[in-house]
Amino acid sequence: MAAIDKIHDFIPRKYFVENVRDASGKITSSALKQNRIGQIKIALVRETTNPLIIRSTDPEATITILTVDNRELVEIPPRKLKSREKLLGLMICREFNVVDPDVRYNVLSGADKLNNPNSVLFGDTSTMAGDTAGLVSRAVYDWAYSLRDVKEITDKLQHNALSEAGTMIDETTGQMRQSLYQTDYVLPDTFFPHFITVDNITPELFVHLLSCVLNQKRYGAQTTTNANNMNNHLVAIGFADFEKPINSYLISKAWNEDPQNGAPTLTTVTNFVTKQMKAHYGEHGTVRNLVELAKWLNDLWAEEKKTALSEIYQSAKSSVTEYLKEIKMIGKDNEGIVKDAIAALKNSNAEVNKETVWKKVCEIKGDDKQKNAFQKIIKKQLGG
Repeated sequence: MAAIDKIHDFIPRKYFVENVRDASGKITSSALKQNRIGQIKIALVRETTNPLIIRSTDPEATITILTVDNRELVEIPPRKLKSREKLLGLMICREFNVVDPDVRYNVLSGADKLNNPNSVLFGDTSTMAGDTAGLVSRAVYDWAYSLRDVKEITDKLQHNALSEAGTMIDETTGQMRQSLYQTDYVLPDTFFPHFITVDNITPELFVHLLSCVLNQKRYGAQTTTNANNMNNHLVAIGFADFEKPINSYLISKAWNEDPQNGAPTLTTVTNFVTKQMKAHYGEHGTVRNLVELAKWLNDLWAEEKKTALSEIYQSAKSSVTEYLKEIKMIGKDNEGIVKDAIAALKNSNAEVNKETVWKKVCEIKGDDKQKNAFQKIIKKQLGG
């Protein structure tokens, strides 16, 4: 049994897409091209463990929203969570050699650079002139809202920019510099219920998503200077034919409306979100042994089990490659190019031999590189 098959002990097979294969094992229909009902919702409690800076156009103010019941909540846009997890995902893909070494975050020079599990999971775009292409995200991130009012969970800190001499004097002019500024930040021990929904996803990509979410610890502004500031707790996973109406805003609203809820703690928030998930998805629509699932994922990263995790990522890359070929986003493999060259020669009633096939291959590829590799394939396909 393949290591990835363990995921079906927790989530039924029907909620994932899988490749269709013929009797010989060759993929005849790409899993990722399927588009059918069935969604999985991941419920998280994101806990701040250090100051968290969440800002947008105002460089000093935390992003907030005023609710209909006159609460001002801290609001984290999806991009500020997803971007950090997508970046970690790229680093993980590099670890298992399933992404082009030239790919940098948000810099993809050509459609062929999309051929990696991270781009297919989180979505990506190549804007190279003459080779534009885009993939939509299969991981849909919710906005995250705090449970308490902004005044209870934020503070301001005044900064200054001292010179090398330890003063705020401009040594070239002798004048005081305007180097004072304030930063608004979210305090530690703040909790953000949050949800990520996926559909038409392979088991391997689901493992990749959970690895990115559970192992990322640094979010918000100034991540190059601030330490880890958030722990992501996996508290529930629901699955159903259709997505259920539960999100961070509704959780915050329901929390406020329940008079029994006092100051939130990790335990009380976890229990509250879990209860809400079961109310929407039912006992049979939620993962029952979540602790075992989290342990299995964590154990995959143990050094002695990295081989199994490597196999999962190689399988993910294989599925991605087949998908991108099927939707004509990347070119055919070398064997496919040779087959096209032979077919083109036959259609034009031209002579078919090693030299003419190689010449046609060069025309199709647009270069004469990898001659030795292609010569072997040509010889095999011509039967001699």
